[in-house]
Amino acid sequence: MDDTASLLQGLLAFAWAPMLVAAGVLDWALHRAQRIEFTAGIAESALHLAMLVLVGSAILAALLLEPTAGLLACLIGVVLLHDLSYLADLRVALAKRRIPILEQWVHGFQHLLPWAGLSCLLALAPGQTLALLQRPGYTADWALRFKADPPWTYTAVMFTISMLLNVLPFCEEAWRSLKVAQRR
Repeated sequence: MDDTASLLQGLLAFAWAPMLVAAGVLDWALHRAQRIEFTAGIAESALHLAMLVLVGSAILAALLLEPTAGLLACLIGVVLLHDLSYLADLRVALAKRRIPILEQWVHGFQHLLPWAGLSCLLALAPGQTLALLQRPGYTADWALRFKADPPWTYTAVMFTISMLLNVLPFCEEAWRSLKVAQRR
């Protein structure tokens, strides 16, 4: 592996992923402080869970699958779906509540970090990226297959951290929102 690939992998693993987790924790804390269960409620919370599923599945796929054109195309699709979910989230939230400046700033990170991660992955697989762009001399491999030696330890650690710091808090947010919706 060349120096650029090592640097990109290190940035993804030890800068990008922690920033994504941290942005999620901060976003949840801001929602909790704002008590969104009484404003946008379950509609907004369900979109947060959808975005978590999209980003989480993309990260797991990138960690465990070979970076083929098929995977890269799927990841592009997932990031686009995340953007559509983000737009729906803003529409729901803005109709029901005020979004403070700090939360807007966090949302900016949450919107751009998936694109930054995808850009790094595209750079890590230049041949398949160029094949996706239909450049002459490059053949797209559309298969989805597991890596011969995936980073199991890193994946397990990040999965655990993400479950504890992102998934469980946003499930708690949905639970609070459901409780309030049932009382109404």
